Parts: sequence; structure tokens; C-alpha cells
Amino acid sequence: MTEAKFEKAFLKAVKKHTGIRKHIEAKVRQITEFPVELGEPLRGSLRGFYSCPVRGNFIIIYLYCTSCRKKGDAEFVACSDCSENADETVKFVLMGPHDEAYSTRIKI
Repeated sequence: MTEAKFEKAFLKAVKKHTGIRKHIEAKVRQITEFPVELGEPLRGSLRGFYSCPVRGNFIIIYLYCTSCRKKGDAEFVACSDCSENADETVKFVLMGPHDEAYSTRIKI
């Protein structure tokens, strides 16, 4: 069973965008069930992360520990709690408007 973990920045963004909260919750459930199938793998400075649209131009940026480890991205992503997370963990990192989410420096 896949475990979901939420970074502070993600939870803060959910509180900020209460108008789409139900869409966010539904997308989190879907991503937790199908993390690779729903997400688009990111490249460059966001290598190891995935993005998935929520509604309109809002996206979720997340990690799927199994993929991160299999692709050898764990050292690149450098999660502070990597060794504590099971392979079947989805870590929700950021949520927000497309351009804002991609321009945010991710620190986990």
C-alpha cells in the first residue's frame, strides 16, 4: 500500500487555495494510487520529481520514492528523510499555479 507524506509548503499552498481544495484532495488520492501513470517526470533542476495538473493551471509536484531510487535520482533529490521512507511512499512537495510552482526552489 502506498503511503502519502506532505511537505509543509504543500500543506500551506492547500490552505491558500481553498477554492480548489476538493480537486486537490481528489488528485492526491489518484496520484497515491497511480503515481507514475498520472505524473509527468520532470527534468533539469527538478529531476526525480513528477508534476500532475489539478485544475486549470494548478499543478502538484511530488516524488515517488520507488521511481526516485530506481532511476538513481535519490542523491540528486537529496531528501532529508529518504532513508526513513518506504519505497511505496509518495511525497507531495508543492502545489500551485504552474509558473509559480516551477519557479519555487524545492527544499525537502
